[in-house]
Amino acid sequence: MLTSFDFIENFNYQNIIETLQKGQAIILIKNFPLLDYEFQSFINSIGNAVKENRNNCRQEIFDVKISKQNNFFTSIANSPLAFPLHTDCADFDTIPNCVGLLCVEPAIKEQGANNFISLDKIISQLPETKIHDLLNKKWKFRNQSRSILSVDNGSFKICYDRITIESFSEINDKEIEELNNLDKIFETNSFKIKLKKRDLIVFRNDLFLHGRDEIDINSKRVIKRIRFNVS
Repeated sequence: MLTSFDFIENFNYQNIIETLQKGQAIILIKNFPLLDYEFQSFINSIGNAVKENRNNCRQEIFDVKISKQNNFFTSIANSPLAFPLHTDCADFDTIPNCVGLLCVEPAIKEQGANNFISLDKIISQLPETKIHDLLNKKWKFRNQSRSILSVDNGSFKICYDRITIESFSEINDKEIEELNNLDKIFETNSFKIKLKKRDLIVFRNDLFLHGRDEIDINSKRVIKRIRFNVS
């Protein structure tokens, strides 16, 4: 589930690409340089980085750190709150299939651990009837209407972000119960990775859900994020 490399000792671009294409493991690269251009260059050597308006200088990198504007947190990612397991960009026209997270400054002690669950694990916990429902029922992700599960070239993919679903649509009691049951499965079967300084993780956004534990409001934690696509 976790494949480790060292940027200094045993780093190989082709191994990274092949592991991402298979999508069965999260990649951890230790001792990664902290400079933005090194991060950008690496990602663009294994895939195609996505530029977003909200990113630093509207380029590839976004700083995940506590940030306020007019006394409000600018996003959940920029708050100290726990971030439930989700798919990044579930409301985009085209969802990037990979995410890279570089730890510049870790949270203190055991705070701010990253949580993951693989799609393979999720599928193994679901009966066939539930898989069928998740493939066919559409949910509203802002302006997008998508099923939580889909099939692409014979393989399952996942798209899930409960915060977006509940923020942009009215859901009934039965649907709330359905999402609660899914969340229980996700949380029960998830695992944690506590990033250290200069740890870089890259993973499939369509084959893993990810989230984050709560951190202290005064935390200096900084994670640099790049969303990208690998073919």
